[in-house]
Amino acid sequence: MYRHPLKPIGQAEIDAYARDGVACLRQVFDRDWVNLLLEAWGKIRADINAGRPIYHLPQEFLDRDPKLKAEIASADDAMRKIDKAKTGFTGCKYMWHWDASFRKFALESPAGEAVGRAMGSDVVRFYWDQMFVKDAGCRVKTYWHADYPAWPVTGEMIPSLWIALSPIGKESCVETIAGTHSDKSMQWPRSFNSRGVAWDKNERPDFIDYEKLRGDPSVRFLAWDMEPGDAILIHPRVHHGGGDNPDATRDRIALSTRWIGDDIRWDPRVECVNTPGRPHAEMVRGAKPGAMAGDDDIFPVTWRREDAASQAAE
Repeated sequence: MYRHPLKPIGQAEIDAYARDGVACLRQVFDRDWVNLLLEAWGKIRADINAGRPIYHLPQEFLDRDPKLKAEIASADDAMRKIDKAKTGFTGCKYMWHWDASFRKFALESPAGEAVGRAMGSDVVRFYWDQMFVKDAGCRVKTYWHADYPAWPVTGEMIPSLWIALSPIGKESCVETIAGTHSDKSMQWPRSFNSRGVAWDKNERPDFIDYEKLRGDPSVRFLAWDMEPGDAILIHPRVHHGGGDNPDATRDRIALSTRWIGDDIRWDPRVECVNTPGRPHAEMVRGAKPGAMAGDDDIFPVTWRREDAASQAAE
């Protein structure tokens, strides 16, 4: 299977990411990669429809991390309820830890190279993956938020690569607010671990509802019509949301993958997301992912600029 972006990452994409905090990357993945992921998602969706558990993380991860264990139990229960309520919004995350197809994509696809070149990192590690699927006619919208306040890290190089696995109209695409990666405020995240935790809204405000700012000429909304294999690289601080799926005949299927670059250091906080294989209690504050024993298995290196340069020179 093809291991480099079909369309190389150029200066236009690099400049867009630096300027706007978001870049649309066209034709990153060929049809073989898209089909591999669609087939893998189909198996998970069949389990959701049948009311079966969909999370199969290693038992060791769950035994070492009670918060993660509680989150997974809640997520499995939520998927069963979501399907029964027929909201049409389904998904799953952390699949690469147990599914061979998602793992192959994480380790061998062009994604790591695309991310590394666009954000300017010399080394790229995989963090985790998440499916976002809005069935045909789904009326659920994704609330406006930024990812950074929920990540247990400091640094800027922990973006999401949002990948279209079906044709996606602009109205259903993830939508971003250009330039908001310059916003250093730490809004309070809506993570599993933040539930029931009291916080000071003066220090950690709620996210901005950009629906109220649609007519503001100073706010630049960015979204694209997407084809399978296209992707959007999103800076962790960029404010983003997502429309519903008004298409009555076609599901909107997207995979969001999260990546770790050169400047990332651990900074676990009570409200942050769980990380399979590395509980908050085991994170050494200020340490670089990759510095601890076992990190190369949990956060594998998927691309090195030095290696790419050497291969190009051969």
